Amino acid sequence: MGIRKIEDEIDLKEAMKKKAAELKIKEIKAKASVENLTKERLSELAKRHGIILALNPKLKGEIKILQEKYNIPSSKIITEQIYESDVMKTKSKKIDFEKLGLLAYQRVLMRKEETGGIMPISEVFETINTGILKGNVDIKDLIKAMNLLKKMKVIDDVKELDSGATIIHFFPVQYTGDEAKVIELAKENDYLTVETVCTAFNWSQARTLNVLSSLENTGIAKFRESLLTGKQWFFPSI
Repeated sequence: MGIRKIEDEIDLKEAMKKKAAELKIKEIKAKASVENLTKERLSELAKRHGIILALNPKLKGEIKILQEKYNIPSSKIITEQIYESDVMKTKSKKIDFEKLGLLAYQRVLMRKEETGGIMPISEVFETINTGILKGNVDIKDLIKAMNLLKKMKVIDDVKELDSGATIIHFFPVQYTGDEAKVIELAKENDYLTVETVCTAFNWSQARTLNVLSSLENTGIAKFRESLLTGKQWFFPSI
């Protein structure tokens, strides 16, 4: 084995360790965030995202009020926090697909401001490919879990594109708000670029591309790329 190949393998292992550490930190922060929910935060989640985290029995009365106020269905009320050990028991290695889907849902929820709630299945997989699930769950398992959540009306949609890619819409459009923001921005511009959207809303490139791709797949946006102008999205119907 050549020295260059050995160095490449070392770099790859280090990158994988770094990614695993980053995901673990996000998981810990998400857990702490759930455990320290206040009435104000609970209300914000219900109003902005259309879901209720009913994990604190002390807030039972508040939960009922929020459900009626925002007309939130029971399928959008999360009554337990899911852990990797709930998804798969160490001995049997049998996967609980409903719990797998809910684990992904809860982890994406805690990163909603970063992702926008519209993600390719590969990115969703990164959120759950940790701990005891790493190497024991694949993307096909996750797609099965996501379709189950769609059937249960927990998530909004699972879309397979002509390219073969699978996109997960975790929240209805009225709760993501990202598409609406981009459409309003498009009204003020002849076309949009990733840089234009990122700058306007202080979003990451990943979040911006997810939204632009979603609008493109629904026919609202038209994509064009050239050496001179780069990637541009047009909105002829606006």
